[in-house]
Amino acid sequence: MRIVEPITAEITIDEVDAIQQAMADPHLSRTFDKRTYEEGNFRQGIVSTSHGREHRNRRRLENAQFRPDALKLYEQDLFPPIVEMFVAKAAAAGEADLFSLGERLAIVLAAKRAGFDFDIDDHEAHEDIVAYVDVFSQGSAIVDAIDPDAVRQAVKQAYREFAEQFGKPSVERRSVALAALEKGEIGEDELPHDILTALVRHRHDPEMGLTDDLLVIREASTYLQGGTHTSAQTLVHAVDLLIDSREHHPEYWERVKTDLAFAQRCMHETIRLRPTTPKAKRRAEEATKIGDLEIPQGALVVLDLSRANRDPAVFGEDVEAFNPDRDIPSRMARWGLSFGGGPHICPGRKVAGGNPQLSTKDDLGDEHLYGLVAMMIQSVVRRQPARHPNKPQLIDDRTDRLTRWKEYWVTFDLSPTHPQESP
Repeated sequence: MRIVEPITAEITIDEVDAIQQAMADPHLSRTFDKRTYEEGNFRQGIVSTSHGREHRNRRRLENAQFRPDALKLYEQDLFPPIVEMFVAKAAAAGEADLFSLGERLAIVLAAKRAGFDFDIDDHEAHEDIVAYVDVFSQGSAIVDAIDPDAVRQAVKQAYREFAEQFGKPSVERRSVALAALEKGEIGEDELPHDILTALVRHRHDPEMGLTDDLLVIREASTYLQGGTHTSAQTLVHAVDLLIDSREHHPEYWERVKTDLAFAQRCMHETIRLRPTTPKAKRRAEEATKIGDLEIPQGALVVLDLSRANRDPAVFGEDVEAFNPDRDIPSRMARWGLSFGGGPHICPGRKVAGGNPQLSTKDDLGDEHLYGLVAMMIQSVVRRQPARHPNKPQLIDDRTDRLTRWKEYWVTFDLSPTHPQESP
């Protein structure tokens, strides 16, 4: 663990109830580095590491961008043709790095939701914004980085370049639109509806603590990174688990192709078994107590999500198995604790994972959200992917987490014996 602030103790919690209590504890924060941005803390001031009142104000503002009508529009209208276009193109080429494909898919709507403008037909811009997200993703795991100083340097450079290429032009467009709104030249419904617009609109509000445009850009890019990297990782993990399961459960493979509700449960089971953040970390701003456990001020609290997600009392005796049809007690989501909880619960959980399925027998109805990752999984599996025999499937070894892929090459089989189903 390489953090700037010294710690007084290191305490690990691995029980479901205790982790949930810790995630909601107002004395436990995600602020490990107390330095300023200029002093080397590239995460200073952003929502994912802020704490207390400022964090609550930001989340209240930003959560409004995840309203159900917008998510339904993404899922039912905007995302399906994008998924089919990109996956069909990759399948026609016969092979692809599935992680890279997942990033290029997810970033289209992640950028739209965050508020960074780019043309998906501009291949160079598309590749550039994905490359920036890759660097930002290393920064999001800085507390587990093998070489944190190298990560800090790379992320600060990436922020500078990203701001020039995508951030400042996007801020300027929203500033012009907001000025036009104030003059009565356009209506509210003509504004872009995204996180960056909300931040630009409130950047002078002292309650938000948005000190400059670079902080506004860094804040919005948190959602760009979160909506891209984790979705791509989960796509790869799900396909990897489905490939492994074909020997004993070949029916899973076939059901994914035609049953989106089952594909969603595959996604939920995937992140239960392989959370992109297997151990969440908190720092005790003040002394506190979790159950009977005393937490001293300055302690590092490690929340072992992977172990808690494998509690047989909660998830069943086959807890190590990939079983999308498992019965889960109604008090616990199928994904376990992988989306977090408390004030820092993942704001995009419904975008990626959709609404919870409490039972495999539920009538989900027309308003149910399946999540964008389930759609990605289904579209890929319909093209009969298999692990590439001559190109790598590599775990990212730049962090201690070892739950992230760097590359995952697959081949596709579109032969007549494996016809793809119509969407």
